[in-house]
Amino acid sequence: MKTADRIFAWVLLVLGCVHCVVAFVVHKGLSIEAIWFFSGGLAVIFGALLNLLRIARPDDRLAARVSALANLLLFAVFAAALPWLVHRELTQNPQVIVVGIAVVAEFGFSLQQCFR
Repeated sequence: MKTADRIFAWVLLVLGCVHCVVAFVVHKGLSIEAIWFFSGGLAVIFGALLNLLRIARPDDRLAARVSALANLLLFAVFAAALPWLVHRELTQNPQVIVVGIAVVAEFGFSLQQCFR
């Protein structure tokens, strides 16, 4: 389980970094859409870093709770955007499915660590 937890956290970190880099390539300059796209990548990066902190400190309940809250917020934003993503982006961007699976898995791992 700990290996899967690490893998999902690193997947989130890498995809968040890629999301940030691609933001200004896709949007061809600085626009409000590019800034929102970039901030989405930053949110995923911060969530991944909190998960990596939680993994590194298995006895720290505060890290587990903060990680669970961050994962819950990431999941809520993902769930709210899911109808739009399914309609427009899912067929062109399969990494959306990977991010969704990773966020759900990390949320489960962080909840499991909270209640130990």
